[in-house]
Amino acid sequence: AQVLRLMYGTRGAPDGWQEEYSTMLISLGVDQGESCPNVFWHEAKDICCSVHGDDFTSPGSCPALDWLEKEIAEHYEITIQPRMGPGANDAREGRSLNSVVRWLDGRIEYEADPRQSERLISECGLDGSKGVATPGVKPTFTELEADTELATKPHTAFRGPAARGNYLAAGRIDAQFACKEVCRWMSRHTGHAWQALKRVCRFFRSAPRLVYTYPQQTVQGIDVYTDTDWARCSKTSKSTSGGSLMLGCHTIKHRSSTQTSVALSSGEAEFPGVILGAGQGLGHQALLKDLGIGPLC
Repeated sequence: AQVLRLMYGTRGAPDGWQEEYSTMLISLGVDQGESCPNVFWHEAKDICCSVHGDDFTSPGSCPALDWLEKEIAEHYEITIQPRMGPGANDAREGRSLNSVVRWLDGRIEYEADPRQSERLISECGLDGSKGVATPGVKPTFTELEADTELATKPHTAFRGPAARGNYLAAGRIDAQFACKEVCRWMSRHTGHAWQALKRVCRFFRSAPRLVYTYPQQTVQGIDVYTDTDWARCSKTSKSTSGGSLMLGCHTIKHRSSTQTSVALSSGEAEFPGVILGAGQGLGHQALLKDLGIGPLC
């Protein structure tokens, strides 16, 4: 049999959908991004659009947004979310990919989906547990050597919450490192892995919400900060690279990742972190250019 249409869930569906909406937007005179094909910018109307799956997010003036909504509605069945802004008829709060965005006087607030932390705590059976001030634990080499692998049965019970914590960490800079450490035990979780996951849940009990505040500012460039914890892991001696990307005083992106190889010196551990940070800075510089913002050095 031959499939004549790309059905939802098939391998070719994402590529087919991207080609579909890209062709539609380009026909409207919108320029597709060079660094990111999911970003579009209409120079004449000064409106940009980012696409994530079937979610279209567009900042711009009211006439430009009215025009874009009308054009998209002629091609697809759409649901229009509340339009946020300073106007009397504009909404002050909305959701983007289940994250909460608030428009306030002089600033914008961003908060990761607060329901995810509640579900994570519930999945681990820690409702009503006592909260802790820090999300991570640092076992000694002796403790890791004595650690044993758990039975096969609770694998799914561990992997689901661990994956949820990793998803939540994208919007929780305070718990990103701890959630990353938990995910390292996905394929072979142990008693220590369970304790680390429960520690993260108890931290979310004490700090269930984290709100990013973005006041109005003038930005001259992109700042990237990197650091590496040499041989942090007591068992594998692998290092952890971390960093953040800033636009002025605004944190735009943060990361924490375990290096793939063992570094023999602190300089050897720092070098991959610096390279990764420089690459992210150049990538976001190109992304801002695709959005019609720039040049930023």
